[in-house]
Amino acid sequence: MTNENIFEKKSIQQLIALYSLPTICSLVLESLTSMIDTAFAGHLGSMSSIALSAMGILNPILLLLIAAQLIFGVSTSIVISKGLGENNKEKINNTFKVGFYSSCISSTAISIIIFLLQDQLLNILGASGQVKVLAKEFLNIAIIFNVFSSVGYMLVNNIRAFGYPKIEVIVGVLSTIINIVFNIILTLVFNMGIVGIALSTLISEIFYFGFSIIFLLKKKLWIKRSHLDYLEFKNILVSLVKIGFVQFLMQSLNSISGLIINKVLIKYGSVSYIGAWSICSNINMVILLPLIGLTQGAQSVIAYFHGKNDKNKERDAKHKIIKYSLIYSISTTILIYLFAGNVSKLFTNDINLVALATPIIRIVLVGFPLLGILYALITFMQVSGDEVSASKIELIRQVVLLIPLTIIIPLIFSKYNIMNISPQLAVFLAIPISTLILVIMYSKKIKNTLLN
Repeated sequence: MTNENIFEKKSIQQLIALYSLPTICSLVLESLTSMIDTAFAGHLGSMSSIALSAMGILNPILLLLIAAQLIFGVSTSIVISKGLGENNKEKINNTFKVGFYSSCISSTAISIIIFLLQDQLLNILGASGQVKVLAKEFLNIAIIFNVFSSVGYMLVNNIRAFGYPKIEVIVGVLSTIINIVFNIILTLVFNMGIVGIALSTLISEIFYFGFSIIFLLKKKLWIKRSHLDYLEFKNILVSLVKIGFVQFLMQSLNSISGLIINKVLIKYGSVSYIGAWSICSNINMVILLPLIGLTQGAQSVIAYFHGKNDKNKERDAKHKIIKYSLIYSISTTILIYLFAGNVSKLFTNDINLVALATPIIRIVLVGFPLLGILYALITFMQVSGDEVSASKIELIRQVVLLIPLTIIIPLIFSKYNIMNISPQLAVFLAIPISTLILVIMYSKKIKNTLLN
């Protein structure tokens, strides 16, 4: 049975902690899969530089796979939380049903498409020689674990929405341990290289998926047999896609911008910069995840009180989320900025890559505190049904600002030799600059939406 009474028994602060902390832990642990993969790739001896470059080349595709799983992973849990607030059991069950089958079908279809087009995609991404060989070996396994990862992510989000947020931490810890153990066995003991890294991820994702199903069945939360006509199915599907599209857009545009950055780096530098950027993007993702986890976990809280039409508690939750986001983002920026070199060494023992990665991560961090405000704003818009405005914010940040600046800024620095900064380093200035411009553009709306 569901555990929705928890929303009435706990204070807003307790609910945010109860839902956000496990979500943060779960996302961080899940992201460790990517970090662990990168770390093991960086310690493959003479092949480490090539392996890291292969991982960097694949990053846009992997981000796209993550983006696709967010469509139903995030939206299904939000609608279920609203259904709990409305005490509408039929809506909850039908939403779960549509979300589950849609996630299975969409993730499988995407994996098949990528498999059929893998050579063309790798050519577009600039892969060649041994880098392309290793990238293809990893990708062929990645498209398999994508299905388990996508559906498992949706199921764990639903478990949280049903009132069991702590389960996220349990399944996240166990799957991460499994990933590390099999990485050690397959890469260090059996010397399977990048294939061993990919297989370790596959095994951990299968466990993640299986654990979620067993828990839902044990708690009798699995899909109940019900009549669902075409019109109702269509309405639920459209609703889920509209809500989830915002998260999909954010991640897919990150994938495109990652592709552009790789192309620019190849133009001005070498594959070593792609390896360094692979390290930095992993670090950036890890520190970004607590912000995502805070807002994503709190979505269930806000959605419940939104469904119940309790405006006071909904407003109180929003204000606290903003406060916690700013505290975290500012303190993390200072900490990582000071120890950027040491953090980079966790991913590779290649001194040259560490030297390239350290200034990159410091540049990227400049705009990080502002992301907390933007993520909170986008989350509130999703819950309130204003998905169009939320999508518009991300389109402006990526398409109008980040991608053009990624191309323009290094051109300017290469032509005028500004402050002796190389164009391949200057490309990363586009990330904080685009965030700053967007916050300035939306400063009035941010104030009205978040503080009133």
